[in-house]
Amino acid sequence: MSRISVAMKRTILLVALAVGVIKASAQDYHAISGSNYAGALSVHNNPASIVNIPYPWDVTLAGLQAKYQTNVIKVVNYSLLSSPTASEFFITGGEYARKGNEQLNLNLLNTRIALGKKTVVAFGANLRSFANIRTSSYNFVDSIETANELFALNPGNSPLEASIRTSNWIELYGAIGRTLFDEPGFRINAGLTMKVNRGIGGGRMQLDGMYRERTIVNGEPQYALREGQFAYGYSSNIDRWNSNRSTMGNLREVLTATRMGLSLDAGLELLIKPAGDPGFMEDEETYYDYDWKIGASVLDLGYAFYRYSNNSRTGRIPVTGLNADRLDQAFVEGVANMEAFSDSVDAVFDARTLSGDFRIWAPTRLVLNVDRFISSAFYVNAELSINVINLLGDQRLFVRNMNAIRLTPRWETRRLGAYLPLLYNAQNQFWVGAAVKVGPLLLGVHNLGNVFGKTSMANGGGYITINIRPGKRVTGEKKDRGLDCPPY
Repeated sequence: MSRISVAMKRTILLVALAVGVIKASAQDYHAISGSNYAGALSVHNNPASIVNIPYPWDVTLAGLQAKYQTNVIKVVNYSLLSSPTASEFFITGGEYARKGNEQLNLNLLNTRIALGKKTVVAFGANLRSFANIRTSSYNFVDSIETANELFALNPGNSPLEASIRTSNWIELYGAIGRTLFDEPGFRINAGLTMKVNRGIGGGRMQLDGMYRERTIVNGEPQYALREGQFAYGYSSNIDRWNSNRSTMGNLREVLTATRMGLSLDAGLELLIKPAGDPGFMEDEETYYDYDWKIGASVLDLGYAFYRYSNNSRTGRIPVTGLNADRLDQAFVEGVANMEAFSDSVDAVFDARTLSGDFRIWAPTRLVLNVDRFISSAFYVNAELSINVINLLGDQRLFVRNMNAIRLTPRWETRRLGAYLPLLYNAQNQFWVGAAVKVGPLLLGVHNLGNVFGKTSMANGGGYITINIRPGKRVTGEKKDRGLDCPPY
């Protein structure tokens, strides 16, 4: 049951226009990051890691991962173990900076093939989605229905600012991993992934330096916007969607108007072999053992490419200011579609059309990963993810990854696994996740609060994969290191 009334829907639109609090509508398979059993999915965390896997081939038929975070919406009385009929959701009030992030990937037919011990290739298709939102601090309550009421709650001199960016694309990739050095005590592998994508939907919104001005009219306080600038836009292929056409027909129209982008991943991996390693005498299975595995990779260095819709605009607040009542008349009382919205923007603001092509840079990041063998089938993995895309500065359009620091103890054999990822994300949240592997199925959640809590559904997510591989290993029988299930 929602607490959002008709008046609230109008409020949401007002706030979106005035202060931008809502957004438009092993890549984070945390359990298996650094694992020798990650198979084809390991290429997305470090392309070098596809080399040290003891299978001649494997295929991830499908993998789906979603992660999201927001302080804008609150969900109560609901978890994955409860009925949604008693659930409630509402937009949170109070004075604070709003933020929200989401990232999703669908992996299809991700395939890894070993051409020998030292050379491995991988390829497949992915659908990927990112969205980031942030605003300056402002006050809001759900009873607001007019711009004057909103501005009355925010009489200070701090500017109203907001940013929304979303990028969604389909990519095809090909990767190669190769052993560069193989010495008695260590091994160094390297990998490179090249990706070609089609940008299926991108958008942005930016508000900067908007101030309020208070005056008294007939003894009543009235407010106006002054100064500041704005920009919003989205990819032109979205305009091809037509309600009179079938869903499949619309998808074809949208996809035929996409544009091509490029990106790449690169990585290195150092394996410290067990003491007393037999070196050149080692058998096929012992070859993949390690005490330490240390990886470094640069991921998603590239962009998705779009063309602005004719409904995209940029502009400034009029020098004379903009009365709050005029904002209500133009926007809050109803806008039928994007064309009508842009017509209202043209009528009210000093605006011009955004046109031409635009890039949204992918969430380029540096990932450092350390995997430590403990004993039997026990391991501990640690990872640090740094969003180097921020170095581009706010003048460039880019999306960011949510990861920061993660520690994952795991018990894992080739057929079974239990994982406990501990994640501190880039939004300063601490999540305790969990995952299990049974044969080809991997199932996990990013935040156990989604399962056992009743107030955490607005922050978290999960993942599921189905991976097939040979019933037998490369050669021989493995005596330890978890490659076989232990006796029951």
